[in-house]
Amino acid sequence: MIVSVLGLTIVSFSSLSGNAQNLGGNINTEGDEYINYILPESKGIVFTRRNITEFVYTSEIVDDNFMPAKPLNINCLYDRGIGAACFTSDLQRMYFVGIDYPDGLGRGDIYYSDYIDNQWVTPVNIGKPINSVTMESQPYLSADGKELYFVRDTRQYKSNLYFSRYSQGEWSVPTAIGVTNTRFGEMSPFVNSKGTILYFASEGHDGMGGYDIFMCRRLSDGSWGEPENLGEPINSSKNEISFRVSADGRKCYVSSDREGGIGGFDIYIFDFQEVDVPTTIDTTPFVMRDIHFEFDSSTLMESSYLSIDSLANYLKDNMFVNIHISGFTDDSGTDEHNLKLSVARAESVKNALVSRGVADSRISVAGYGAEHPVAPNDNESDKAKNRRVEVSLLLGTSY
Repeated sequence: MIVSVLGLTIVSFSSLSGNAQNLGGNINTEGDEYINYILPESKGIVFTRRNITEFVYTSEIVDDNFMPAKPLNINCLYDRGIGAACFTSDLQRMYFVGIDYPDGLGRGDIYYSDYIDNQWVTPVNIGKPINSVTMESQPYLSADGKELYFVRDTRQYKSNLYFSRYSQGEWSVPTAIGVTNTRFGEMSPFVNSKGTILYFASEGHDGMGGYDIFMCRRLSDGSWGEPENLGEPINSSKNEISFRVSADGRKCYVSSDREGGIGGFDIYIFDFQEVDVPTTIDTTPFVMRDIHFEFDSSTLMESSYLSIDSLANYLKDNMFVNIHISGFTDDSGTDEHNLKLSVARAESVKNALVSRGVADSRISVAGYGAEHPVAPNDNESDKAKNRRVEVSLLLGTSY
């Protein structure tokens, strides 16, 4: 089967100095700072600062240095706190969270304000169906302005991710992003500028500690694939709760309460790279020819290594491809023996690939014993066909 995923992007990242780089005292305080938005051409950042109340701040970037943070100039809102903010691509409309506003439908609602005559005008509640009697927060608008992602607290779960599409002048009824949501907390949705990757924070998926940053890839049908933990150095044993990538894909920011910070949640920066890769591969399982084992053993024969070397070289040249190795036997011996032998043989091939520099995490294995024969087990020639190792190519992620 040929599988194509449009716009597949692999990501890699490293800290600017080998460890997470704290943005320092011009940005971070003893309170909490949450990264919200990166301005076009990476000219500055927008973030939320929370001490007793929340307010949105900006910092200009000059010669790679972050200037002292200033409150966003929203005169009409100085007497009210405002939470996480995002903007349309032309910076003429801002969406943000208003807490306990008089016209709110719930404790927290999403509002918008337009930039007119060099100022932000009185905000408007975005209304139903986005807002509800519960709390909506942390909006993020896709680059094309057609999808709004946000967090909704629910009666059943702590907080989940939702999105709504804009069409014919109105927002659709929000839909929960099922693949991301758990019965614990999810927050801070962010979609990269290409619309191909959804990043979010979660304490419900397998993580390294507390909240971690995860990513999902957009599949060819528009849905999102299974979440993947970004791992170190982005995540730590503490909490990482918001994540943003610059439009050029060269920098990323994360808010974390990891050790060594100034106080509470601080904002950190990393070098980052998003790389588009070929996205059409044949995922039809294929038999590895010339793979031979000692009799009734998982020990590879010397004649097998030419094929293994070839596969290892392919995988090192195509870092976006993972593989699944399946082991099979003929029907000689008991079912239990054949199953164990088939697993051990698949593991032997995996170990040979790992010893040649292929990451262990890119290879999964399974054994099926005498199941799924490709020929009748009624003569030695056909039995030999059933004693095989198959490989499936999988679209994956390289870090």
